[in-house]
Amino acid sequence: MVEPDTEAPPKTRSAPPAADRRAGFLRRLINRLASEASELDDADLQAETSAQGATPIASCRDREAVCILGTLRTVTFQPRAGVPALQAELWDGTGAVTVVFLGRRAIPGITPGRAIKVRGRITALGGQRVIYNPIYELRPAPTD
Repeated sequence: MVEPDTEAPPKTRSAPPAADRRAGFLRRLINRLASEASELDDADLQAETSAQGATPIASCRDREAVCILGTLRTVTFQPRAGVPALQAELWDGTGAVTVVFLGRRAIPGITPGRAIKVRGRITALGGQRVIYNPIYELRPAPTD
């Protein structure tokens, strides 16, 4: 008498590739409809960041030379030790970094809501990520 093969993997049926694509599309559509606007903005910003080859803020390490692409949330003038300093919070959908321009009271184009790409060395100061005097590139505003 022959024993049945208990080690054989169970047979599975897979959906045709076209059905997988439709299911994926429907899943993405439902996620977009059920998500808040801020979550969608963050996801779009993360996609743009990776498409431009920039480093996500969440994966930046202390003292690392980085290239970050994001949107300025706030821009404030805050002197440091008697020296003028323009501070901006840059958000990329994964985290935030404070960008400090020492010796500047204002910079044309550096305004809240503006897309910007910065390059510099990131540091952690009191648990907060900071980049001092970065090389920056103003990006075109997104079209609605």
